[in-house]
Amino acid sequence: MDKEELLARLKQKFFDESYEDEIVPVAQQIVEAGIDVLEAIHAASEAIRQVGDAYEAGDLYLPDLMIAGEKMKRCMDVFRPHLKAGESGAKGGKVVLGTVSGDIHDIGKNLVGTMLTVGGYELIDLGVDVPPLEFVSAARDKGAQVVALSALMTASLPYQQEVIDLLKEVGLREKVFVIVGGGPVTAEFARRIGADGWAENAAGALKLVDRILSGGGKPAQTFLAIG
Repeated sequence: MDKEELLARLKQKFFDESYEDEIVPVAQQIVEAGIDVLEAIHAASEAIRQVGDAYEAGDLYLPDLMIAGEKMKRCMDVFRPHLKAGESGAKGGKVVLGTVSGDIHDIGKNLVGTMLTVGGYELIDLGVDVPPLEFVSAARDKGAQVVALSALMTASLPYQQEVIDLLKEVGLREKVFVIVGGGPVTAEFARRIGADGWAENAAGALKLVDRILSGGGKPAQTFLAIG
């Protein structure tokens, strides 16, 4: 089976009615065939995006979305050890990532984490339902340059602002960039709460982090939106 066939098979697995672990042998075949795992991750990410689009269109259901997210995790467990040094943290930038309080959705967050890792950033993933203070503590203790806040529920949006306010209270806001995203999060909302940036999707989040860290700007002074 050639590269194109293996990558196509990997993408199809995200749509098949199969258990999460059934995607692992395909991922292992890709590694054994000597295919660049970065290509495989991009293929898997594209499949996840398509699953998300199908869900939004009403063609797939929430369980399908959740299973696809679990399949992505299984793929990354196989691919991550084979990422080259420059693809797994060599840029030196540290990003604290998490889904804010009251929200347990992690598929979008995990996609952002995957893109940032592939993009060469050191990721501190706090998980889901993360209290504001935990974001602040992690940013301080790990010396992070960026805090990335995800929210998929409208009721959780105020916690994104709360993290920003708390960073101000402890004197960290001018040292840390804050970016936000998630289904109900708009660029207008991000600007209003004082974030440094907003991205519409995971690929945009990577571009956003690249730009704010290489642009020479300072936290809390500029705003960048990538749709």
